[in-house]
Amino acid sequence: MTTTITSTSNEYLSKWPYYQCQISSSCSSLERNKLINNALLDIWQGLNTEELQLSSSSPTYSKYFEGHVTKNRRSWKAFSNAVATFLTPTQEKEERHQWVQLVGHRGTFKKGIHDGYILKELSEHEKYCCEILQTDSLKDFVPKYNGIVKDAEGRLFIEMEDLLASFNEPSIMDCKIGVRTYLEEELDKAECNPEPRTDLYNKMIAIDVSAPTEKEHEEKKILKTRYMIWRESLSSSQNLGFRIEAIQISHGSMLKEFHRIKECDDVKQQLKNFLANSLSRANQYLERLFELRSTCIRSRFFRSHELIGSSLLFVHDKKKASVWMIDFGKTRFLPDGIHITHEKSWIRDSHEDGYLIGLDNLITLLQEIINEL
Repeated sequence: MTTTITSTSNEYLSKWPYYQCQISSSCSSLERNKLINNALLDIWQGLNTEELQLSSSSPTYSKYFEGHVTKNRRSWKAFSNAVATFLTPTQEKEERHQWVQLVGHRGTFKKGIHDGYILKELSEHEKYCCEILQTDSLKDFVPKYNGIVKDAEGRLFIEMEDLLASFNEPSIMDCKIGVRTYLEEELDKAECNPEPRTDLYNKMIAIDVSAPTEKEHEEKKILKTRYMIWRESLSSSQNLGFRIEAIQISHGSMLKEFHRIKECDDVKQQLKNFLANSLSRANQYLERLFELRSTCIRSRFFRSHELIGSSLLFVHDKKKASVWMIDFGKTRFLPDGIHITHEKSWIRDSHEDGYLIGLDNLITLLQEIINEL
């Protein structure tokens, strides 16, 4: 089922004055409940536009709606639950949803229409994965899936669980898992049009001026396949089976300059910085990764798919820490007759993704860090 946000409701809610209000932490419980009730009543009035027009000239306008709410207690309860998310302080909501933009493209994500959910631009491949994973043994390691949502402009989004909703001032790390982040079909497609490109040459020299061959320097062009494989070799993906994509420490700036961090000791130092010398935090992450690995081995989904460009999202606050699998836009069902181990290096046409190589190396590094704390 696809849920639609009408343009009328969307316009009203976007202009609703209480959406930007912040309820002071010093408010008493009675005062807070009164503010919330008045705010919900105001939205109720705004969305019942026909009744609003009929009754607004009446001196009993306010009492009319209060009576209307009392008579429709069941629908009022459902309504108040649905819009309670608008009463979350604005700053807190923005921080809660920053993870969705951690390494994504602007415009790919939006706030969910249900509290505790976010919207991600529809990818049919990701939708397929989300649906299957809800009944797979890996379901506790992925965001909950809540169907498809259409916005006022007609764009379709996947509504999925906001993994930060239960954390207070969280720190976040996105690790891309696997020995490659490109599909074999992407290489095949690039080879169908083997035209050297100037823009890719410029991208390469912007990162490393010595990377092109002598011939590539002369032509100032390189093939897309050459660029894709070279780009992957810069990070720790090929040798460790994972790379750090981005880190954001609580209330801090987002760090994304990890594409040249390749050596094991350098990656380990970044993990230590993220853990901030917390033994409890490191142990929680380690336990969760052990559970994930054992579940992957039992998972039908894991056995039958290659996971390319997928990430592990690490989240912690002062009290707890956890990890989830995210990003399934490049995950594909394995071709007939192909079976992979997820723990071998990739060679062309093998479809190996190296997922377990990355997971095992993360576990090893965390164990080493714990032993040093």
